[in-house]
Amino acid sequence: MKKIVIAIIAIVTLASCTQSKIGFVNSETVMKEYSEVSAVEAELKEQSDKRAKDFEKLGQDFQAKYMKFQAEAAKMSAKKRDQKMQELQTENQRLQQMQQQLQYQTQSDGQAAIKEIAEKVNTFIKDYGKKNGYQLILGTVDLNGAVMYGDEKIDLTKIVIKGLNDAYENKDTKTEETKTATPAKVEEVKTETKKEDAKK
Repeated sequence: MKKIVIAIIAIVTLASCTQSKIGFVNSETVMKEYSEVSAVEAELKEQSDKRAKDFEKLGQDFQAKYMKFQAEAAKMSAKKRDQKMQELQTENQRLQQMQQQLQYQTQSDGQAAIKEIAEKVNTFIKDYGKKNGYQLILGTVDLNGAVMYGDEKIDLTKIVIKGLNDAYENKDTKTEETKTATPAKVEEVKTETKKEDAKK
């Protein structure tokens, strides 16, 4: 009798595992094909290039000052020469500190952007799993993930990518509609204000 009960429990457990809805997502593919990733990367590159260009201009200005100092140093008094040299050294240190800050800022912006995108992806997958009755959705990154093999039927990668890209495109559309509608709204407010003033 005891063996029969154990056998029944094993069968029920196996049946419940079989009925569990499981899927997996290739995280690396998602990050490659998610439209917002490339858009954010382009924006970060533009910001980084602008900072580099601005800093390069400061470096060129400093180089010009230093060359001018070298050309005029022989004509200066020792006191003025030492003073000017001290000023140039201070400015050079300031530029070095600025360069480090710019590098840190670029790195920090990149990490913040990656974190924000990862949170969006995770939130989407969690919501998708809950709405579609999944008990488990695994993540995989080629050979380094938790899934070494998975049937294509439970591969949710394409579904996740499409859902994320649709949401991103809809967000952009709404943003453009808001930008277009805003001037009209301002004009409505101006018109209403004029009417109120006329009544007074």
